[in-house]
Amino acid sequence: MAKSNRRRTGKKTIWMLKKEIKSVLRSRWLVLGFIISPLFAWLFQGAFLSFIVAQTTEEPETVYITNADDDNWGNTLYAAIEANQDDLLIDPLISVTKERGEELVENRSVSVWVLIPENFTEQLETSNRSTLTIWVNTGNFRATAAAQRIDLFAKQIINEIIIIRDLQVSWNTIAPESTYGHQLAIFLVMITSVLAPAPYVSKSFAGERERHTLEALLVVPMSRIKILGSKLVAGLILTMIYSAFTVVGILIYNFSIIFRAAPLPQSAADYYINVYTVNTATIPLIFFCQFLVLLCAIGIGVVISCLAKDQATAESINNLVLLVPTMVIGILGFTGSILQYGGLFGIFVLAIPFTHAIIFLNGVLSGVGTPLSLLGNVLYLLAFTIVFLIIGAKLFEREAIIT
Repeated sequence: MAKSNRRRTGKKTIWMLKKEIKSVLRSRWLVLGFIISPLFAWLFQGAFLSFIVAQTTEEPETVYITNADDDNWGNTLYAAIEANQDDLLIDPLISVTKERGEELVENRSVSVWVLIPENFTEQLETSNRSTLTIWVNTGNFRATAAAQRIDLFAKQIINEIIIIRDLQVSWNTIAPESTYGHQLAIFLVMITSVLAPAPYVSKSFAGERERHTLEALLVVPMSRIKILGSKLVAGLILTMIYSAFTVVGILIYNFSIIFRAAPLPQSAADYYINVYTVNTATIPLIFFCQFLVLLCAIGIGVVISCLAKDQATAESINNLVLLVPTMVIGILGFTGSILQYGGLFGIFVLAIPFTHAIIFLNGVLSGVGTPLSLLGNVLYLLAFTIVFLIIGAKLFEREAIIT
């Protein structure tokens, strides 16, 4: 008898699961949205960076330069840069004193400042090594490209005249920046990932209550946890569709950058491809992180939907609750490191689960994340998700959600 009851329960669970999956896949606009959102995010980023590549390789930039050496090698390098302004896309080249250059850097009113230090020639002649210093506003794409051109050009001038010379170039950041060129892509993907599950979650919970179909569903001789589980599995299928098309979007994005950089000189093409394309080896980690973000958004959405009176209210509150913190951390990411804030505000930022998703993706894409730090971000995001899913399950079990 007990075995027969388990068999009937298992059949009902399978029936419920099939019902929820069919309900999800039947909504073509919902599925289409899960396909279009990640594709749009990466295609937009690819188009944007293709424009940036064009701008940085075709438009000149103002460069300030200081020759504090006033000796053989310093004068040689200064004269070479001055004579090749057109090729280096420098317009104008402004000579300033070291004090003026330091003042411009302090005021953050300079895009590129090149300093040939006073011991430049002496170091080259005594140790065959010397350092050219460049201050660059790396928040300015055109300035970064100009600094890169000067970097390569200076090494060619010094290292090729006498082959044993070794010129080092020291880059100094003037303005805060994201750790790499994909910050906009992460921001767009995070926004779409966070908001994508809202229509499904609201429709599947608050929507059914509003249409009075949830009451009929709950009288089916099944535990409410299994009903909730069926709905979550259907939601996870949608997240898998979303994440799969994120992978497609990344591959198209990479192709657009490679295609746009192809006509450039080899060194410039390699520079842009290395800076802006996504390493395909990191795609599984991106897929995994995005899956956690979607699952976390579903967990928060379930709690909101179980408390809301109708679908419209649930969707509005869900969008507000998820969009505001995601926008905050996204904007903070553009103004500098997301970890630079302290005090209560810093604690608030770190408490947001999607902060850890952005830190994780930053670490993966820039290659600076350590396994321990990445694991810590994953565990926090996973713990936050589990807590909200448990709260959602408790709310779903309550009779109050259908009254």
